[in-house]
Amino acid sequence: MNFRIQASQPKNTSEFCTEDKKVSEAIETVFPMMTEDALLIWNTSYIPLNYKYDISYMVEDIINMLRHIRENSSADMTINWPTNTFACNWVLFWKNEMLTINSRWRYESGRSYDELSEINIDIHDFTYEWKMLLKVIIENLELCGYSKSNLLDMNIVYQEFQLIKCYGSLYR
Repeated sequence: MNFRIQASQPKNTSEFCTEDKKVSEAIETVFPMMTEDALLIWNTSYIPLNYKYDISYMVEDIINMLRHIRENSSADMTINWPTNTFACNWVLFWKNEMLTINSRWRYESGRSYDELSEINIDIHDFTYEWKMLLKVIIENLELCGYSKSNLLDMNIVYQEFQLIKCYGSLYR
């Protein structure tokens, strides 16, 4: 498979901030800088995603992408990932349960991902890969006292997690 996500087992801070109103803010609160990263595996390249500063900035786009894929049998969308570590723009197109992602990578931290321009994947396999990452987010937020009663968009994260039928290839 040319696309996988390893969610890892990041530590959490055991902290709760009453000022956090969105999942993205709470993720930044609960994960320390120095903990395990998630790994996005694109073809043969391993791209680390820090929970505190990458996943927290990406989570809204991830949820919107998963919802858009689920609600449309064929469509396209563009995502300009907002982090320095995952410095990339995706153009996604899906039809007949096949997904193509064309990526344009920006150069950051001395890394070049020119060879990572395109992947083709079964749309279900693609969505399955995100389930464990969402589980890690949900469980750590809950351990620190966050829930849908104190985060405006937590219900959407729960919903997308529950609608993904199974875990990705590393967790089956």
